[in-house]
Amino acid sequence: MQAQAFSGRDLMIFGAGMLMGLAAGRIAPPVAGRALGSMSGMAGRDPFDALTQDHRKLLALFDIIEQTDDSARLRRSTLLFQLKRMLTAHALAEEDIIYPMLRDDAQRQEMASQLYREHAEMKVRLFELEHQAKDNPGWIDRLRELREIIAGHARQEEDSEFPRLRQVLGSDGKARLLGEIRREKGLLL
Repeated sequence: MQAQAFSGRDLMIFGAGMLMGLAAGRIAPPVAGRALGSMSGMAGRDPFDALTQDHRKLLALFDIIEQTDDSARLRRSTLLFQLKRMLTAHALAEEDIIYPMLRDDAQRQEMASQLYREHAEMKVRLFELEHQAKDNPGWIDRLRELREIIAGHARQEEDSEFPRLRQVLGSDGKARLLGEIRREKGLLL
């Protein structure tokens, strides 16, 4: 059998196809997320309920990690990576959509700034956990500290800030908001 050489045209077509596939893989999730979110919002789903559900899932994942033994280094690393992905997607949606609305629409400039600072602190602590030995006896204590920061942050949002934004937004605004949240998350997941 004789090997067939590819022409320059064949390579260009192959390259263009690869680029289109890559672009579609990065563009489709946020676009689909926005459309599905908007439809869910029009059907009456509350965007703040979706964010609250994220909080519950994150805290539940902390509980699972806390139950691991010091010797379960690989399991801890895997679960921490999952936690980081979930937290990053959630934080992106809040930082790019919710906090600007809180600042501008609900006139809560200082609170929005505080929430941004808390996210920064969470990211620093998550980075430290990632780079510390998972079998270090102090690792689980640092994980618990991060969990408490996130739990307090979530309570502030759920008890005070989300209700304020609900009042400011009408039903159309909430429907659009859910679409925007899903779009932001689609950028990462």
